[in-house]
Amino acid sequence: MLNNKVSKAVRLAIAFSAASTAAFSASSVAADENEVEKVERIEVTGSRIKRTDLEGASPVEVITTAQFEEQGRISVADALRSVTSNSFGSFVPSSGSSAQSQSTVSLLGAGSDRTLVLVDGKRVAGSPSLGGSAANLSSIPMAAVERIEILKDGASAIYGSDAIAGVINIILKKDFEGASFDVQFGRPSNEGADTKQMSVSFGVSSEKGNITFVYDHQEQGAIFDKDREYTAASWEDTNGDGLVSIYDETVGVSYYGATILGPDGFVASAKCDELASSVPGFVGVLDQGSLLGGVGGGEVCGYAYANVSANMASTNKDSIMVSSNYNITDDIELYARAMLSRNDSFGRYAPPAAKWNNMAAGNEHNPYDEEVTGYFRWYGIGNRDGLVTDYQQDYMIGLKGIAGDSIDWEFAYHKAKLDYRSVGRYYLSYSGLAYNEKYGIDLGSEEGINNLRSTTYTENQNEMDHYFFGVGFALGELAGGEIQHYFGGEYFDQQFDSQYDAQSEAGLIGGSAGNSAMGERDTTAFFYEISMPFTDNLIVSAALRRDDYSDFGSVTNPSVKLEYRPTDDILLRASYSEGFRAPSLDELLAATSFSATSATDYVACEAQGISASECKSRQFDNLIQSNDELGPEESEYINAGIVYSGIENFAVKLDYFSLEVENVISSITVQSLINAEVGGQLDDLMAKYPGVKLERDENGAVLGDVITRSENGAYMSRKGLDLNLEYKLETGFGDFTFGNTTTYLLESAGDVYFSGPSQDFIGMPGTPDWRSQFNINYSMDNLSVAWTTDLISSVYEDQYLDLGDGNPENFRYKGENHDPTYVTHNINIKYYTESFGTFTLGARNLFDKGVVKDDDGFWNDDTLYYAGHIGREVFAGYSISF
Repeated sequence: MLNNKVSKAVRLAIAFSAASTAAFSASSVAADENEVEKVERIEVTGSRIKRTDLEGASPVEVITTAQFEEQGRISVADALRSVTSNSFGSFVPSSGSSAQSQSTVSLLGAGSDRTLVLVDGKRVAGSPSLGGSAANLSSIPMAAVERIEILKDGASAIYGSDAIAGVINIILKKDFEGASFDVQFGRPSNEGADTKQMSVSFGVSSEKGNITFVYDHQEQGAIFDKDREYTAASWEDTNGDGLVSIYDETVGVSYYGATILGPDGFVASAKCDELASSVPGFVGVLDQGSLLGGVGGGEVCGYAYANVSANMASTNKDSIMVSSNYNITDDIELYARAMLSRNDSFGRYAPPAAKWNNMAAGNEHNPYDEEVTGYFRWYGIGNRDGLVTDYQQDYMIGLKGIAGDSIDWEFAYHKAKLDYRSVGRYYLSYSGLAYNEKYGIDLGSEEGINNLRSTTYTENQNEMDHYFFGVGFALGELAGGEIQHYFGGEYFDQQFDSQYDAQSEAGLIGGSAGNSAMGERDTTAFFYEISMPFTDNLIVSAALRRDDYSDFGSVTNPSVKLEYRPTDDILLRASYSEGFRAPSLDELLAATSFSATSATDYVACEAQGISASECKSRQFDNLIQSNDELGPEESEYINAGIVYSGIENFAVKLDYFSLEVENVISSITVQSLINAEVGGQLDDLMAKYPGVKLERDENGAVLGDVITRSENGAYMSRKGLDLNLEYKLETGFGDFTFGNTTTYLLESAGDVYFSGPSQDFIGMPGTPDWRSQFNINYSMDNLSVAWTTDLISSVYEDQYLDLGDGNPENFRYKGENHDPTYVTHNINIKYYTESFGTFTLGARNLFDKGVVKDDDGFWNDDTLYYAGHIGREVFAGYSISF
């Protein structure tokens, strides 16, 4: 707790560091030995042992909120979405599910449940809407954030489960003095997604402590499908055969309109043309095409759901953070934090699409003299609205202090309670349908429609109690200095509860899916870390952690790290770590739920003489099971790199990483079952994993529901390079700062089908091999200008399963056509005044880069390109501090 020159330099390094923090690390700051006797140590993500150097054996990217603001990012989720190591696989608020309010991060594209998110070094409770595993970034107030540290290394030996692909540590404001006010408004060039942001901060300090208060409000409007030409409903005979094929040649159109599945296959209702002329949304008779599979020919009655549906959900969030610290004595500090948030989200979908089972022979839609199944759009009920409200409470209280000359200790209690509620209006009640049919009530009458309407309700809760203790101390000495140790322990108690309304659980609601799940687990962990300075320029550290879970057993993970400085300007580093991901309570205990799952039916296409490259995806009725016998995933992470800062105002970092994950917890998906079936492996797969099922009738059509479940056994790997460059140029007409961060994936491997052969998917749709970000900042007097360019490499537009020589071990996905490299620009101009605050004007996606479309003009719906979906967004802001 000394306040000397070097400790100030370390603090400034954290406050203002960009990607190349080596240029400003404590090791590069000269200190007068006569004035400095001791150097303040700081804790950097990836180690609990405090250190004087910001750069260590594991690469850590430190980004301040000031830098995110320069890039025009207004939320934690938006900020992390632009980070290059967040390669692909993030989730953005999307209309259509109870998770529509959620935002996640996926380092290296390994999955949000393999990226650990911390707040002030403590684990964030998982979102109950995401099964209690992945963290919802939407719950964290941006105005309360001081900086974000991104650890690009495995860290289960330090933090436990989920730290497989890396760690996001969000550091909140502390010791804030004064008051500040900030407001910003944004308006895209395209309709929808308007943003509003306002925050207020207060801080009071005394000799004994500080209290900081932050209020943050954020809004973002919805985007409706009809407001984008590439998502608006359309249907066109693109191949010139005189027919419009459902899904093959349509956008935003479903065969759930008035379609009948009878003894001859699919046919359109006799009333389809009448509905098309009198009921908005119906588009008339369309060709079945190859999509529905198994039954040759056939027609369907289409419904244009995109005329009313929202694509991106709206969000409206209010957050409060209060933190305080109090020095009980010179050596003991009491600290506390409370973080409360509420996020309301709205999504809209077309009227419920649901089967009409056992449609009577005399029904006006049924052309047969027997009962049939109808694929029906229940338009009389009205459009469905999804209203999601997320409540989050997060509390922390603890004591920390120093004892003697070299002992740091800490005790903390952390409580989090997440209560996410979802209401769905205007769904189909099968009970009401049966009542109408039994008593002959007209389905189109006011009474009949009221009987058909149902409201769904879901409560998702996750509650976590977390106890932590740790002690760091020096014991022993080597040529390079004292040996540092850290020993600690944690105890977690987690209670997960997801409850659906009784009618949904009973399967009596049409147009909705899901089922209840609940469970409880506790985890006890002990960990030890050591840092050994063998010489002045060689440090070797190691860590070991053991986690004992109440449900599936114990896991022990080690790590070894090395940092070597041959000169003051060069750091060589390497690390090896083992990691794990515990199965979530949702994966272990959830009741069987229904999903309409998209997959490509290569079996049906082959039977119809359609090549794999021309085979289109379709939706399957899918029952998804949990598995209470799941074990943990196991991973190995290797990192090796160099940091160079020998040129004035210039720094470069280059790191190689290799992540391999075995026993991956993965659903044996509908696509996996089809791929295994193509290779003649389906029977063996279903025999090995009882309960999994895919069956066909004599015509080749899939019978009933496909049953899938989660199992251990899949494989994943990520290998690549991280490059960071930073240069500062001082001139007589202002200062320029240039920065670049690039993540280049050399391999992104996974299974072709579950437990089958693996392949490298780099360059396939949604899997770019590199992402890069360039920053140019200019400042002079009261003016600063920040220019950010985000780049995503080109990928294949389409992929299909290549059967090769017919041997399933040689099955591989192949890509066709290329989407170009995707480039967007952002500009942020700030003007500072001494008495009247700071004025901001800028634009996100300055040149209005559009979304990526395929050769047929259809949108490749991918969150990588959501900047184009929103369009150019001009924003203006104002802030003032007192």
